[in-house]
Amino acid sequence: MVIINYTEPCAQYKETTTVQDLRGKEVNRDFSRDRPILFSIDDCGYGRDVTCETSPNFNSYGPGYSNEGVGKEKCRLSVRMSAALILAGCLIVKAVYMLTVVLRGRKKIKTKCLTFGDVIAASVLDPSLQIKNECMVSAFDGHRHLVQHTCHPKHCRPGIEPSATGDGIGHCQKCKKFNNINYAGDLLHPSIAIKYKKSLIRNLGGNAVAQMGLLTLSSCTLSGISLMLAVSVGAAAQDYQYQCSPEITPDWVETCKKGQSHYLKYAFGYFGGFDTAASLGRLRMNSVNSEIAAFAISNGAQLLYSIIYLLLIYNCTLITMEHDWGRLERVRDRLRCTLVEGEGFKQSYLLQLPKSFLYPMMVFSSLMHWLLGQSISTKETIWSDYTDRSNPVEFSRYDIVYGAYSIWLSTILMLAQTGICWWAFTYSREGFMPQMYGSIRACCAATTQLTKFPKAGIQWGDLGEGKQFRHAGFSSEEVADIVPAELYCGIDSEEGHLEKTRNPAEESGDSKRRTIIHNPDKDK
Repeated sequence: MVIINYTEPCAQYKETTTVQDLRGKEVNRDFSRDRPILFSIDDCGYGRDVTCETSPNFNSYGPGYSNEGVGKEKCRLSVRMSAALILAGCLIVKAVYMLTVVLRGRKKIKTKCLTFGDVIAASVLDPSLQIKNECMVSAFDGHRHLVQHTCHPKHCRPGIEPSATGDGIGHCQKCKKFNNINYAGDLLHPSIAIKYKKSLIRNLGGNAVAQMGLLTLSSCTLSGISLMLAVSVGAAAQDYQYQCSPEITPDWVETCKKGQSHYLKYAFGYFGGFDTAASLGRLRMNSVNSEIAAFAISNGAQLLYSIIYLLLIYNCTLITMEHDWGRLERVRDRLRCTLVEGEGFKQSYLLQLPKSFLYPMMVFSSLMHWLLGQSISTKETIWSDYTDRSNPVEFSRYDIVYGAYSIWLSTILMLAQTGICWWAFTYSREGFMPQMYGSIRACCAATTQLTKFPKAGIQWGDLGEGKQFRHAGFSSEEVADIVPAELYCGIDSEEGHLEKTRNPAEESGDSKRRTIIHNPDKDK
């Protein structure tokens, strides 16, 4: 419903002008691209002396116009079938793909390792996956490569010999195609038993920098916007107090009757959305670029948060994994495994993170997505021009709207998430057990003496002394405490410690799944 208001001098033109007259020569029109179309007759102009109201709760020309007697605005749900069909098609393809993967994966040999327990079980099932002589080497530490170089006439000259130790080629550093590198050459790599205490952020590298950069930038941006918005709300509240007390300004009579909260609500919005959002600006009418801009504005903040959330889940997975890994140095426990089932394994939870952590994070993520969607979005207004009744023309315009409360709550939650992430990155585990943090190599280096998975579980510790060095790793038997300041490396099979590797599934009871693991390039 549209109500047209006239000032007193211009009331004489009420219901005397038609659209055809407005398009006549006697009418002054301004079709500037950046300004609305202005019509005027004599001294009466639209937007100054003649105003239109479309809602009882919204007045774009200030508080001086009455909304009494105006009925509720009628809205219609407009669905763009092309976009809806594309979205529905993508969702159907995604659902079919996920269902197909699940159905095809049933009763088949598993070849993907989801947990470090899977890696340990796989390395015991296939001894060629084991990394010998590196039982105390932490993740991201340097490890020895066995390099074999084929000489060629370009750089190989008489008198220059390749490295005899296998650690490097000694020459032809740029001729990589002539080098055969074995990343699991089983070269001696003794390490001294010292309780290193390294934080998580030292083992993450670029992922940590990317996440903290995005989090810090987002927090600073939201904090600046929230501060500016708070200052604007405070100034508007002071202006309201000035206009409504002690004597009410004539143009503010209706506004002062509704109260300060009502005034601030429609000046700055509450939680956003269609009814409680304030207008920030408008996009160009009937433009494809406006459609693209509206999509980017409505979903840009949520897309950025999705990237941050994925990085957060990745880092939290590493923390949980490292906590479970380090626990095996103190207590005997069964491994969480998805490749093999039996009494020696456990399936405590299917996903990578425990329910006690994952479910609150999912609720937090859903709340953040909703608040960011309400904080800033676009509202489309569609109307029709019935000048030509036989061929009405439809117009579309996007308004950028926001909600102050949603912005403030989003800022609080983003600051809380940033603080928690900084605290999480300081996580460190102190112990002799090497730091793993998702390294397949560290897992495979701890299984050289592991042959079975008993019901009581396995434990990591000192496994005895060899010809040169002591050895540490997982064992199904009792383990000794690590001897501080001693060198640990590995034990050769010829000493009688590793004669035969048995099937861990057979040792742990009836096996429901058997796994064949081919030898990949071992953890590069």
